[in-house]
Amino acid sequence: MAYEMLGIGGMSVELKQTYDRLLLMRAIPALVHAKYGITKDIPAKGGKSIEVRRMETIAASTSALTEGTPPASITATFSSVSCTISQYGQYAVLSDVLETQAFDPVLAEYAENFGEAMGNSLDQVVRGVLIAGTTVQYASTAATRTSVGSGMYLDGAEIREAVNTLKRNNAKPQANGRYLAIIHPDVTRDLFADPDIVAAFKDAAPRGGDNPLFTGALGDYMGVTFVETTNAYINASLGLSGADVYYCLFIGQEAYMVTGLDALQTRTIIHPRGTGGHTDPLEQISTVGWKAALAAAILNQNFMVRVECNASRATSA
Repeated sequence: MAYEMLGIGGMSVELKQTYDRLLLMRAIPALVHAKYGITKDIPAKGGKSIEVRRMETIAASTSALTEGTPPASITATFSSVSCTISQYGQYAVLSDVLETQAFDPVLAEYAENFGEAMGNSLDQVVRGVLIAGTTVQYASTAATRTSVGSGMYLDGAEIREAVNTLKRNNAKPQANGRYLAIIHPDVTRDLFADPDIVAAFKDAAPRGGDNPLFTGALGDYMGVTFVETTNAYINASLGLSGADVYYCLFIGQEAYMVTGLDALQTRTIIHPRGTGGHTDPLEQISTVGWKAALAAAILNQNFMVRVECNASRATSA
């Protein structure tokens, strides 16, 4: 006796695929580089650049005054930092047939995806400014970037050195009373392998589920709050024997600023079909995109330390 079976013979047309209406999440990095600088936006009609100024510290005077004789006068020194706004953006064009007949809500997904792309783009723009800082610490025995090699990881000793540099430079901690460090998850992996750090969490951190050894998040250590992101910069293959060099940013208060334009706020922009006028005479297209105006600048090179190290998970170690 012949049996009709799904997908075989005449029943092949009946074998279909179920489509889930819920689209999967995208893999996006934590966007942290623009979060910890001071924000000074440029007002409308205020041009494209902004300048901030600082009166430099007046040196201490330890010489006793001569009675009845005024000392020589001193002259204060001012310094300034300026940055100029640039615009960034992306867009896509969607046909009327795609928008109305596609199985998934393409326009809505584009809008959400562009929002993520915008945040990621601006995060990397700010990162590009921060990693150009001039206060640099090379891990282990390395004296230059090209001598950072395998096994030269960020560890407790490197953290103490970076914190000491910030303190010697009179850099103030962030508002929570701690310095900030932006690091890659590969670096976190090595920190949790440092026996000194593990011992500190075992002996001094709160017991229970909030202990970093259970949460897997470094949190606070040695006066530093650690923030992880895969957007932390990796200088690929520029270390010793082609080792990857990871940039770890230790940041004090008012180390950098991020500025935008009050009159042109960061936003996603959607033009539905029928709004294009003579550029869309048959109402066939809609557009979706994002636009942002942004600039960043380091305010004080002494208030930020870039530790360059390798990681055990590096692609070239």
